[in-house]
Amino acid sequence: MGVRIAVQSLWAKEEPSTFIYEFAQSRIVIGRSRSADVQLPHLAVSSTHASIRIEDTGYVLIDEGSTNGTRVNETPVVAGRPKTLRTQDTIDIGGYQLIIDLGVPVAQTISARLTTEYARKMLEEQDADQQTSVEAQLETIQSGADQSVELLPIPKASPTNPPPRTSTPPPQRPVQERTPMGTSELVVYLLAGLLLAASVAVMFFLTR
Repeated sequence: MGVRIAVQSLWAKEEPSTFIYEFAQSRIVIGRSRSADVQLPHLAVSSTHASIRIEDTGYVLIDEGSTNGTRVNETPVVAGRPKTLRTQDTIDIGGYQLIIDLGVPVAQTISARLTTEYARKMLEEQDADQQTSVEAQLETIQSGADQSVELLPIPKASPTNPPPRTSTPPPQRPVQERTPMGTSELVVYLLAGLLLAASVAVMFFLTR
């Protein structure tokens, strides 16, 4: 069983690729130098920036005195002080995000050649200078001095906006259409009127 590390560069100009590293060793070095197990090609990363080690019954991260510091789950860690790691922890190192999976089966640990190839591809995605070969730029970065920068902000998914509240008008009663009177109804009303008039006339003569 070992460690799987998924790396993305926040310096990439387009959608960054995800580079997968697998290790079954007791110490994993993360840094800018050619000898690092995980090479991160930017001067914001120190030559030996941090390391992941087996300690007691688990894995810990140690910042090796880097120039720009290290964050685990957005919280800065103290240089030289072991920070316990858990599966799916996020490590931020000089503009790179590393997602950690612990206790995974590792059939074959990543080779030094593939580690360097990953570094070249990261550099290409970071909009490398087209006038100079990627190999020459990588060598310059690996041998250069640390560049002090503010830690890049951690990208967050945009919050989901709640659906707008809508009000529903109360249901309206259907308006009943008036139907025109038929001939039989008119005759009935006319007879009733005549009967009422006759009754009033009779009562008038009786009271005189």
